[in-house]
Amino acid sequence: MEPIEEVSNDEEVPYTFIIKTGSNVPIKEATKKWDDGTMILTINPGSSSTASQDLRVAENFNDKTEGAVTVDFWLPRRIGVPKLLKVDLESDKFELFDKDPLYVREITIIYDRNPYRFPIKNFIYPHHPIHNPTEPREGCVPHFLIREGAGTLKHHETEDYVIKAREEDLKNTKSMVNWKESKDVVGDLLYPGLVDITEYDKLPRFLQFKEANYDMILDFTEKGRDEVKSNVFDNLRAKLFGTYEENRFASFEEFELYLRHKSTEMGWQKESISEAMKVAKIFHKDEEFGRQMLCGPNAQQIKKVTSLDGRWAGCAVPEYAIEGKALQDVMEEGKLFQVTTDELDGIPHGGSFSKKLTGTKQTWYTVLADCLLYLRNDEKLVPVLIRLENRNDGKPATWWTPPEPGMADFDHPKYLAWLYAKMWFRSADMNCYALCSHFAKCHAVSEAIAVAAYRNLPNAHPIFRILQPHILGIIPVNVNARAVLLSPKKNFFTLFLSAGGATIEIFNNFFKKFSYDDLVVPLDVEKRGVQDIPEYLYRDDMGSHWEIIHQYLKELVHLSYPSDDDVIEDEELQNFFKDVFDNGFRRFENGAGFPRSVSTREKLVEYLTAVVVNISVFHTAVNFQTFTYVPFQPNMPCCMSQPPPDQDTIITMELILDSLPLLEITFYAMNASNLLGTFSPIERFYLGDEGKNKLGMLGENMAVSPEQEACIRRMGERMRELKDKIDARNRGRYIKYDVLSPINTPITTQA
Repeated sequence: MEPIEEVSNDEEVPYTFIIKTGSNVPIKEATKKWDDGTMILTINPGSSSTASQDLRVAENFNDKTEGAVTVDFWLPRRIGVPKLLKVDLESDKFELFDKDPLYVREITIIYDRNPYRFPIKNFIYPHHPIHNPTEPREGCVPHFLIREGAGTLKHHETEDYVIKAREEDLKNTKSMVNWKESKDVVGDLLYPGLVDITEYDKLPRFLQFKEANYDMILDFTEKGRDEVKSNVFDNLRAKLFGTYEENRFASFEEFELYLRHKSTEMGWQKESISEAMKVAKIFHKDEEFGRQMLCGPNAQQIKKVTSLDGRWAGCAVPEYAIEGKALQDVMEEGKLFQVTTDELDGIPHGGSFSKKLTGTKQTWYTVLADCLLYLRNDEKLVPVLIRLENRNDGKPATWWTPPEPGMADFDHPKYLAWLYAKMWFRSADMNCYALCSHFAKCHAVSEAIAVAAYRNLPNAHPIFRILQPHILGIIPVNVNARAVLLSPKKNFFTLFLSAGGATIEIFNNFFKKFSYDDLVVPLDVEKRGVQDIPEYLYRDDMGSHWEIIHQYLKELVHLSYPSDDDVIEDEELQNFFKDVFDNGFRRFENGAGFPRSVSTREKLVEYLTAVVVNISVFHTAVNFQTFTYVPFQPNMPCCMSQPPPDQDTIITMELILDSLPLLEITFYAMNASNLLGTFSPIERFYLGDEGKNKLGMLGENMAVSPEQEACIRRMGERMRELKDKIDARNRGRYIKYDVLSPINTPITTQA
């Protein structure tokens, strides 16, 4: 037998590069190609023994739509396994000409018949042939330094060139994403840390999505803007000629007809309108009021009552409202619950910009409102007491209870008084929902975590690759939002919310009570004492998502962290936790309960689950139901323009209608809720749906090893089972609760 001839390390072998470029965003210029220069690839750059020469790829890459270019090179066998890949772009245009960045999704190298995947998901800007920058420019890193596969922990790396590349990558990203002290924005009031960029166009390019959703935003807002301008012009002209009359609705039916008319005129989705119209038919019923406390957009506020002291001291609930029982007994049975609006404490009346829309200066009354709810023997939750307090005007609290069962006269003052009290409560709840549950808890909290992630976790880190698809949207949408939330002259909430002019003060009230435990769904449910409320579908679906995502993240964490010691030794990860605590929640007592360090895989999994669930699932629950409950304004009034009633006020239908928003304000609330509740064209969901052109999570992930993708597929299987369960539960329901079906749950925050 002849000896096997030794193979020289200088012998050349094939390396195949599959270069995937272009955004997956549907836009009009679908055929545009990127042809501004040459891509330069280097395998294992910085290695003294396995680095390749620079490989030049002069192709027309897909730019605005997904595509792939495949090229082959003969390279020395000594290069071996590609562990690190450098990606650079060189322009063939003069420096005076504008150049476009290129979005690179992923590059796969086939070596020795094995694929080595390098996830990128980032933009790169072409440099001049002579001047190759070493620092970020035009919102892009100077080049990519990408680790192959699943991502690695720094203390597991053994080769200096890989460690140095990891440090350079993080340094470049960190220089582009900096903290802004929240006190620079809100003064001495509480608010999480935020990115130190105030203009969307100045964000790093990988955080800009204008090309993705710009056309959609224009389509949805242009008609609304024209409508508002037309209203203002017509009102001013009418006032000039002395013919102006306020556009008030004469009945609930007129609200309903206006909703139907405007939905057709504006082209809003009929499926969404249908659900809003269903709400209009039954909003006045106590059972529907209770259902919305459990399944509406602010369903996380309800708590079990364990004491009748404090706000409830001296209150009286008629026995007929609680099935002949004493209130103390009901509480001891665990059947008494409350929803409060303490975030409105100290918030002044609104309406300062009302004239912009209506032509009439109005006062929109900000009133503290609290509600007691009783779980009946038939397992229906119903309101039994509402407390209103116009603290701004020094008025005493008033108490309102339901009429006796069986009252058929809907024009009776007792019935109207109860309906009116519920509207006042719903208006207060609407303001707390929009500003606290939605923006403060979803947007502001998640941004602080996203900034810390970009500043401390390099692309090579497995936790960054897990988090990146989830944190991707939150910083840019917040930068845009702050321009119209925290600016007194541009705050669009002042145009329809009674408390909209005091957003910063409301955020402060919310954050005084906020803690990390609020993001941990099982702890939150336990703390609120709502484990046993029947038909609490928000709780059930949030809990199901928590379990599925927790299991998914546990599997991924255990792939990258063989032991708890690896969590402790992961300096980059510990810096992330520290940054969230020290800068994300700097002025909060004890960092709002966020751990400053984590020492076990179990606690790491909980932390990651809390982050992912809050930014995706919780945001879905509070954001994507707005168009079901807000457009019919008697159900969830954004403002009330008459003073709240005194205890002896005789309530009439005329008073109720005079208190509800004018036509112009109603339209603004409708249009805003439609825009907020509409999916962006770049959304990805936990489950894809080809029939509805919804993209699934798998294509967006940066965790690309076969083992990691197997975890994602197993999560998808569990999500499919949850979807089937939710579908089955909804059959026959008058109003479905499917907002948290995995095909409706985006993986990140885009609105």
